[in-house]
Amino acid sequence: MIREIEDNFIKTNEKIEKILVCITAQCNSKRLIDEGARVADLNDGELHILHVQQGDSIFNNSETPKLLEELFNYASQKGGMVHFYCDEDVSECIGNFVNETGITKVVLGEPPVVKEITDETILEQLKVVIRHIYEPVDLIIVRRQEGLENIVIQKKGQ
Repeated sequence: MIREIEDNFIKTNEKIEKILVCITAQCNSKRLIDEGARVADLNDGELHILHVQQGDSIFNNSETPKLLEELFNYASQKGGMVHFYCDEDVSECIGNFVNETGITKVVLGEPPVVKEITDETILEQLKVVIRHIYEPVDLIIVRRQEGLENIVIQKKGQ
């Protein structure tokens, strides 16, 4: 009996993987959600989907609310918890979300193409997004071109 209680106690103290997928109001965000769901399944983790709209309204474009609703429904079907924020500083909002919720892995789309794609050039381009993340996280960069392997970068805490 004591052994069973100890085993349960140990299991409840294990760190839960929390996977965050950062999406935009674009159809290709479904690929990011799919990758986040795959990573969550592999790690027996929680899946979180986050969209941060710059400003104070999602109604800047007439198509945006419909597309976001479609993406959020898709994310919910994949088992994700959907989070939506409006903020003037998108990267700070993402960083605060990661820091406050204990996110361990962040799934992002590959930044615009540069001459040479390396972990360092991608990290340099992503600095604007990750500068407010203070906890150590794994960044999973989903490549623009299907069939290419994702890039995983370990960001150390600050």
